[in-house]
Amino acid sequence: MTENANSTTTTSSPARHSLDRWLTMWNTDGAIAQEICADDFRIHFAVTEPDGSTPADEIRTAEDFARYLDWWHGQNPGVVFTNIANAIDGDHGRLLWDVEADGHLAGGVDVFDFAEDGRIRRVWSVGGQRSMRS
Repeated sequence: MTENANSTTTTSSPARHSLDRWLTMWNTDGAIAQEICADDFRIHFAVTEPDGSTPADEIRTAEDFARYLDWWHGQNPGVVFTNIANAIDGDHGRLLWDVEADGHLAGGVDVFDFAEDGRIRRVWSVGGQRSMRS
């Protein structure tokens, strides 16, 4: 198992590259999805948007996800995700993260399945109401 307590890369693998780019994508550029997401990419969120909608349920490709992220960035300016801890175990990975918005800090966990080439096939993402630093 490869453990990584922050965004510093300790080993080099295609899956590590994808995991290390994940929060960069969320913080800066949705187009990164087309680099790190597999052709059969799916993401499953445990939350809805403030209006009750679930637009991420329609994501079926990396291109769909890039469009979603562009929309999401527009809806959530200034939101910053921080890597708290992560690990890769074969073709599976985990990422504990914090998110800061409007002075409020919350956390969550993403669980990944990687394709043979290291790109992300599946993500299950659950956010909470407190920081993962505790």
